[in-house]
Amino acid sequence: MDEIQQQAGGVSYAPSPPEEFCGRREELERISAVLSAMGEHGQTVMISGPPGIGKSSLLNRLAYEVQERPGGQQSPVLRAEVFDLPGMIFSAFRELLNDLRRSSASARFGALFDAESMKEATRYADDVFEKYAAPVEPVGLLPKAGEEIVGVFARSPEVGYGRVYQAFEELLGELGRQMRMAGHVAAVLLDDVHLASNHDRRLLRDVVHDLPHGILLAFTCRTEDGAGSGYATMQEEIRDLGIHEVQLSGMRRHEIRELGERRFHFSIDDAAAGLLEESAGDPFRLIACFNALRNRGLAPSRENIADVIAGAKDPAGLAFSVLPEAMKAWTEELCVLNPPFPVPVMACMLDLQGADVTLMANRLQESGVFRRLPGGEYAFAHPLLQECCGRELPEDAQVALNARAADCFERSMHRLPGRLHVLLSLAGHLFDAREYGKAADLNLEIGLRFHHREDHDTALMLTERAVVSAERLGDDDLRAAAERQRDLIRQKVSGPLTAGR
Repeated sequence: MDEIQQQAGGVSYAPSPPEEFCGRREELERISAVLSAMGEHGQTVMISGPPGIGKSSLLNRLAYEVQERPGGQQSPVLRAEVFDLPGMIFSAFRELLNDLRRSSASARFGALFDAESMKEATRYADDVFEKYAAPVEPVGLLPKAGEEIVGVFARSPEVGYGRVYQAFEELLGELGRQMRMAGHVAAVLLDDVHLASNHDRRLLRDVVHDLPHGILLAFTCRTEDGAGSGYATMQEEIRDLGIHEVQLSGMRRHEIRELGERRFHFSIDDAAAGLLEESAGDPFRLIACFNALRNRGLAPSRENIADVIAGAKDPAGLAFSVLPEAMKAWTEELCVLNPPFPVPVMACMLDLQGADVTLMANRLQESGVFRRLPGGEYAFAHPLLQECCGRELPEDAQVALNARAADCFERSMHRLPGRLHVLLSLAGHLFDAREYGKAADLNLEIGLRFHHREDHDTALMLTERAVVSAERLGDDDLRAAAERQRDLIRQKVSGPLTAGR
């Protein structure tokens, strides 16, 4: 812990705080024009662009414009983030409900949500989301019984997608009505929608289609994934819905100078700004470059910038290169986890207890490569950092760390509130740790639950793991059962078989 304490933190790779936001004047003006034209219907904005371009930072600034800017809307903002863990059905929408409850309890906005009709709509939506998720959430899950993982699963209630949509539609309708009566606009912000499940994208599309007056819906979507990506799907689904798309590209010279001055107190000349505009124009690359310059005590000259860029394989690698060895070790040990990271699991992974856990939390944020989430969990400050760290791990290290993660989830299970996140994480870690006996049973069971909930993509992924696990075990009966389940899911996806097919 001593080496960690001695490190000097850089500027964080997390989304920019609104007060440090730089550039993007034209994009902000376009969003402001949407706000000004709410009219008789709600409005939707999709903020798109490649990874690291500043989508989440722009969403932060939009939240400020709606809620905090003096002379602005002074209206409530509800915000949630989608994380890359397949099977977390409607988790972001449920987090929006949590944010609504927090706003309802606040001194600032409590009066806006005080109507009994608003409270009832919130309670009903929460109940429906909870029941929808119940078929794939364990009611009770014990750490171990011998070598078995014991799960007691909920019985599937009769709650289909139609009720989920109706409940959320009614909630937004009531929220919009309360906003209009009070002369406000409620902003509903969703980050990283490209990671959302088919269920979530369907709900988002249907909500956008009938968005009520008084609601501004804004979401971010990564564009880099090519054909079949979340972005490509979203574009196809929203093409005819009149959604405003704000596409982000690299920052221009005057914006790069502004970022250097405001966030690093660097004075950048035209030659240096021109080089950065050509080679490192997205905010993530710029922050990695400027952090490296500061860490090495170099002035932001064109020559120094050229040397820093030339010596880096990629911007995430450059970000890690300036960290002390102890913090690098922490990033490697935590990069196999699925965000959001529960603190007890992180402490177990890093073998920390007591006061060291509090120190851990402080050091992670000071490093600039981690961020604390509203619920108290953690994540890498930017997905590119976790993706890079995972790619660099040797195969044997990945297996060992996944085995440790599985053990940490089992040890901490009784203290963790997010049962579905725990279950899906455990199923993945056991498989990646090559603990095929437990992985086969758990993936097969929850794969069936997702099949019943008609999330066939997740069901197929989990069941394929069970098939592979059974093959590795040489268990023919288990393999046959897993293959039957896989074929059943595939048939459901492709439709019923016909004669001669």
